[in-house]
Amino acid sequence: MDTNELNPQQLQAVRHTEGPLMLVAGAGSGKTRAITFRILHMIRDKGIAPENILAITFTNKAAGEMRERVLGQMGEGGRAPWISTFHSLCLRLLRQHMEFSGYTKDFVIYDAQDQLSLVKKCMKAAQVNEEAFPPKTILNHISGFKNDYQLPEHIKLDALPYGHKLKAAHVYPHYQNALKENNALDFDDLLMMTVKLFKTNKELCDHYNDRFRYILVDEFQDTNLTQYHLIQLLSRAHHNVCVVGDDDQSIYRWRGANLENLLHFEKDFPGTTVIKLEENYRSTQTILNAAGAVVRQNAARREKNLWTRNESGEPILYYRAEDEIDEARAVCERIHQWVQDGASLNDIAILYRTNAQSRVLEDQLRHLGVTYQVIGGLKFYERKEIKDILSYLRVILNPNDSVSLKRIVNTPVRGIGKTSVDKIEAFCGEHHLNLLEGLRRAAEIVGAGPAKKIAQFVAMMDRFHQVAEDSSAVDLLKEVFEKTGYLTALQKENTQEAKSRLENLNELYSAVEQFVDIDRKGSLREFLDTTTLVADLDNLDDSRGVLALMTLHTCKGLEFDSVCIIGFENGLLPHASSLSSNDEYEEERRLCYVGFTRARKRLMVSNARRRRIYGSTFTYQPSDFINAIPREVMTMESSAPSMTASSSYSPSYASKSGGDEWSLPAGAPPPATDTGFAVGTKVLHPKFGSGVVVNREGSDGDMKVVVFFKGAGKKKLAVAHANLIVV
Repeated sequence: MDTNELNPQQLQAVRHTEGPLMLVAGAGSGKTRAITFRILHMIRDKGIAPENILAITFTNKAAGEMRERVLGQMGEGGRAPWISTFHSLCLRLLRQHMEFSGYTKDFVIYDAQDQLSLVKKCMKAAQVNEEAFPPKTILNHISGFKNDYQLPEHIKLDALPYGHKLKAAHVYPHYQNALKENNALDFDDLLMMTVKLFKTNKELCDHYNDRFRYILVDEFQDTNLTQYHLIQLLSRAHHNVCVVGDDDQSIYRWRGANLENLLHFEKDFPGTTVIKLEENYRSTQTILNAAGAVVRQNAARREKNLWTRNESGEPILYYRAEDEIDEARAVCERIHQWVQDGASLNDIAILYRTNAQSRVLEDQLRHLGVTYQVIGGLKFYERKEIKDILSYLRVILNPNDSVSLKRIVNTPVRGIGKTSVDKIEAFCGEHHLNLLEGLRRAAEIVGAGPAKKIAQFVAMMDRFHQVAEDSSAVDLLKEVFEKTGYLTALQKENTQEAKSRLENLNELYSAVEQFVDIDRKGSLREFLDTTTLVADLDNLDDSRGVLALMTLHTCKGLEFDSVCIIGFENGLLPHASSLSSNDEYEEERRLCYVGFTRARKRLMVSNARRRRIYGSTFTYQPSDFINAIPREVMTMESSAPSMTASSSYSPSYASKSGGDEWSLPAGAPPPATDTGFAVGTKVLHPKFGSGVVVNREGSDGDMKVVVFFKGAGKKKLAVAHANLIVV
């Protein structure tokens, strides 16, 4: 194995195979190269069998790339270890051993829409009002319980304050029972049920400890507590765990990621060796200096200093726009200039904090005729027509799946009304039947007319079940398309939307056909599993010459020659929701760091004096993160006539006469603007104490602000009467 490609720290990581290892890998530090060489070293030089190595990463795309790299180095006939995402690994294990948990191996996986439908039903059973407690919020709290490995029996209701989380705890057991009745798991269950399986079956856990003697976990800063428990269970016999992560890139706290897993790893795995990868192979030193200066203000991090042998590079461009339209225009003009200078659209990205910010950019890009792709929009397998057809396939495989069955029983419309279905569902509850069994007894429950239509539907589903047993997945899909009348209904509709839906169904057919061609052994159930595990980034088409637009959360793991980040304002980045929480505010800094380090050569940041978003106009202060960037690495352009078109970043450009103080000393509080009390402004109230403005509406004498006070929470106040003092 040629190790000349590795720097000394990477080589040390490659050769460390026994005992726990933490690889603190800064952005662009060549961690994938180090991981690949480490696996090859274990197999080739240490004689470790590939099947004794387990490598876990967070996206199917990353897992596929790692597998290709290893096999490419192994040569013909080489075998790769298990390289998988957490969810794919758990799905594979549960398919083999689910009988220990009271399910059958043909369980289905419910996606977000299926879960929402089921939780609404369970809220009724738990007598929780949907209007007061939105089902999505209840579902998010249930997901949080599962991410922290809290089973329904673990939760102490008396310890929870009244509110959404308490109501979610009441619904949780109903929800889990309903999932089991449907022989279904949700996405979080894949992890939780695997951990439960190993905790309750020592023999099985010991078997996989013996199987996976060497474990490697990438993006460890993004693991939740349940994933951490899984790693601890799988490694308790040998302790040969290598975790790779960067606390400065932990940006998924809102979906359960627990940074403490990385920060406390050494305590939980005594004798851990820590190696820092600080040499960056991606970005210019200018970009690294800016990114490091922002994230270095965080307290919850390990000190590291990214450096590079690359050139110093161009200064970072900071554009101060008049409004969001001016901002979009300036960004698009800069991108046009880069393209004129020889850059490819495929190597450029525009990043933003919230999806709502993309609209103005899209309008501008369409006006200019620039081809672009919004990454992270509605996924292919979440589109209505796709979910409808997949629901047919899921019921064919698993007749207990009542959620999918309710979706299709009258889709396309066949005269089976909601009233009839509700009566049958009530009958099922009284007689402990699944919904399909209830539909078979429709004549006992509803009138003759609906019963006849239901009987025809049940007969059709029985025919599909027979086709599934006798024919291929492609043949079954053809049969479903034709016999359900779904295609005919869309063809009769003959609208542009219907044509688009038909095109999507044709693409679904191609996907199934391709799946069968690639793996002749692949079953319909395996295809449905793959549709559930697909992620946004797996669908990113790198071959197209298009400009990428995406949120800062979505850009993780990607890199581009040139990056523009818009909306650097207190209230957007950092987001208003983070201004009252230190942990959330530090995550906003990490989000900024991740965005900066996506850029190889050029970085542009921008903000606006005022911005219309969510249907209202806001006046934001420039982001505190801008103030943290060293002045010597940045140049400024502004729409303000009083400012030079392009000049070195300097506090002298703060124009008091123009009311535009965009360059404040680092750490200075944002002042109120001439329009008063901008989002992010720190204020004092005579009763509630210090707080931060998180929203504002109206103007002059009618202005109202929402202020978050640490002791009193959010308060909506009329500025004219509240006696607020700006601090």
